[in-house]
Amino acid sequence: MSGSAGGSNSGNGRSFRSVPRKTIVLYASISLASFLCFWVLYQSLLANAGRLAELGLTNAVLYSALVTLALTPTCIVFGALRSYGLYKGQVLGATVEFGGSASVFLVVLVLGYNLLPASLNFPLTVNLHGTTSSQLLIPRKGKVLIDFGGDRRDEPISEKGQAKFSEIPANFRGKEVSIFLDAAGYELASPDQKHVLNGDSIYLEVRKKAGHVLGHVKDEAGSDLADVTIRVGELTAQTNASGRFDITIPGDQMQDEMPLEAFKAGYMPLNGKAVPNANELMITLTRRRRLK
Repeated sequence: MSGSAGGSNSGNGRSFRSVPRKTIVLYASISLASFLCFWVLYQSLLANAGRLAELGLTNAVLYSALVTLALTPTCIVFGALRSYGLYKGQVLGATVEFGGSASVFLVVLVLGYNLLPASLNFPLTVNLHGTTSSQLLIPRKGKVLIDFGGDRRDEPISEKGQAKFSEIPANFRGKEVSIFLDAAGYELASPDQKHVLNGDSIYLEVRKKAGHVLGHVKDEAGSDLADVTIRVGELTAQTNASGRFDITIPGDQMQDEMPLEAFKAGYMPLNGKAVPNANELMITLTRRRRLK
């Protein structure tokens, strides 16, 4: 592509001094009005980003704001100051000519459209809280994950039970996203629920994960014992025909170590400890000796 460009501050043979005062005031006023319109539209866009995103009007309002912004330098440079620029060149065999005002207008519009959306990105703080006011129900390790379409992001959980995301894409404001928790011993109270990003913070209820105590009870001869009563904490269960049991421990009753009792008529009771989610317990009950 070849071309030539030239510039002067004396378009149409007139210098800046020859421009009538009324013309300068007119274009300066238009420029100021355009900038004020841009500022109002842009502030409205920031203040109502969530609602505009829901209505699908974000780009329309942004484009309108940029048009008014592009008019500001155009009116000043080529209206009040009477500057002039011209470009001529060959593009795909055709002659292309751009005047200075059109160039400035397009440059501001294109650059603004590519740069301004980044400033509309917003931070998001995910606050984790338990089903009660107890601070013990808040995970302080692990991470929170959010799916933004095909982009999954994660942030660590702080000592305050918060995960802070610094740059949420502007087009996700007002949209539903999936949020996940990766923290040992904890899970979201509503893991399948979608969450709408309307503000700069969101609160998620978490709970302790349920645990299991598994075991196998036999007698001294190695035979399976059915109908053995197993008590773990305040929960009880009976062994099946194979001498096995599985007790589910609700999250709010979970402890690192829990008391265990096993008893059956005709056998000596056994007292011990159970660790939820550990290996299967092997329990042997001894038959009571009859007194002679």
